[in-house]
Amino acid sequence: MPNGSARSGAMQIRQLRYFIKVAEMGSITAAAKELRMTQPALSRQIRAFEDESGWSLLDRGAKSIRLTRAGQVVVKEGLTMVDAMDQGLARMQREIEGGVIRIGYAPSLGGNLLKKAMGCYIQRHPTVRIDLVDSSSEEMRKKIQTGEIDLMVGAKSDSSDMEWEVLLEKHLCLALPKQHEWGKKRSISSELLDGRRVLLLSRHEYPEYFQGVSKFFRELGINAKVAGEFDGIESLRVALEAGIGIALVAEGSSVGPDINLLKIKPTASPVEVAVGWRGDRALDSMTAAFVEELRQAARA
Repeated sequence: MPNGSARSGAMQIRQLRYFIKVAEMGSITAAAKELRMTQPALSRQIRAFEDESGWSLLDRGAKSIRLTRAGQVVVKEGLTMVDAMDQGLARMQREIEGGVIRIGYAPSLGGNLLKKAMGCYIQRHPTVRIDLVDSSSEEMRKKIQTGEIDLMVGAKSDSSDMEWEVLLEKHLCLALPKQHEWGKKRSISSELLDGRRVLLLSRHEYPEYFQGVSKFFRELGINAKVAGEFDGIESLRVALEAGIGIALVAEGSSVGPDINLLKIKPTASPVEVAVGWRGDRALDSMTAAFVEELRQAARA
């Protein structure tokens, strides 16, 4: 009967979660404590799961347990199933009740886009909350994979585990303090950068940015001296204001009121600013609608 089948399916999912916890803890007793169950009750659930599946999942010793080959397969595939189901339930809840869209972004690249998109989106979807996370590109990719954020806006990468949509392209420009000798200029010849002390965002935290800057130097034949690497736009601003060098940032970046941005002539290949999400997850309608707002903001 359908109702019985649904109850059986729900029971098996719960038992699968129990079994995965036992595998993670390496002990039924430890897993029972973590799950706030008695050890006999958890043992019965695991036995029932084995009986219903027809597989022997654990080799039980006097003082230890060990996964059988079938148990190893169930843990591996079960983790994927449970994660997919949890993600699906979260998407359904958001669709029905509103909810939260969590977005990681690089302020220097995605700040203005997000400002435009968020204003329009909230007017159309007033029950949805948007949480912004200012992170490095490396941190954002990790958070996408763990489900801590739903979208990231920043420099496009070659990550095979992510889906990307390019929103716009930005050229690199020169950032320097207003009191710099070039502070009153609006543009600068790329030849003047040769041999200069340049401040950059960290190659480890912002690998796409660093690759873009390296390509920029190669294309224009610039031999610059890297005078420091920084973990974010704020620490880069402090270094610029201290006068220890000049920096390359994307055009339109919000570095600070005391920092001027100069166009570099001739220019080189631009940076692709994109929105990215986990490649093995379809976007729910609410998040897809926000991506559409980003598209519209990029075209404006």
